[in-house]
Amino acid sequence: MTETASSNDNDNSAAPPHVWHQHINLKLAAIGQPTCRIDGDQAYLTIADSLLKHYSRQRRLLSDYRCPADQRIQNFLNTYLAEHGVDQHVELPGTTFILDRPGMAREVSLPLNGNHFHSELVDSYRLLQGVLHNPKSDRRTTKGVFHIAAGGLPVPADKLEVPVNVFGALLKEALDPPHDLLQLPATSQEPKKAEVWVSLLLRPTVRPGV
Repeated sequence: MTETASSNDNDNSAAPPHVWHQHINLKLAAIGQPTCRIDGDQAYLTIADSLLKHYSRQRRLLSDYRCPADQRIQNFLNTYLAEHGVDQHVELPGTTFILDRPGMAREVSLPLNGNHFHSELVDSYRLLQGVLHNPKSDRRTTKGVFHIAAGGLPVPADKLEVPVNVFGALLKEALDPPHDLLQLPATSQEPKKAEVWVSLLLRPTVRPGV
């Protein structure tokens, strides 16, 4: 009988801080991003150097490859835009920092050697229970700011209905953000900061048939 590992089998959320820091640094180095200065032995990066270089070469060769979930999203968006006469090709980010274990989002939300992250949009603080994110604009409603493309289900009165070409333009802008929005908080106190998309792929424990 074959057993499938669940996320709980690899739950490293209670790992010591230095283990988290080393893991984050290895992931950053693997995608060609600046790493963080951390206390302790840095030999692990030297030991892994040849492996990381090999991984980087593979990543360059597979630069056009998308994981199945991303490829399905990209195919849908391009088909949807084409069906509505919008001449636009969507390219989802290819190289991302993948949150591949429980607790990693908490760790990269703050400087590795600090308890507070500040930007023009949010202040984040480390707490015993996790991380507190205090956004500059605490919107408790999407009224007037939530856009839904026309041509489908009825649009609620508190949402904005826009033509599909407007959706395409908004999507294009969203996929080309300014550099400061791509900054990874974990590297915010470093001379060279990582600027990268972050992705999270979830597989539900229960997957009922449709």
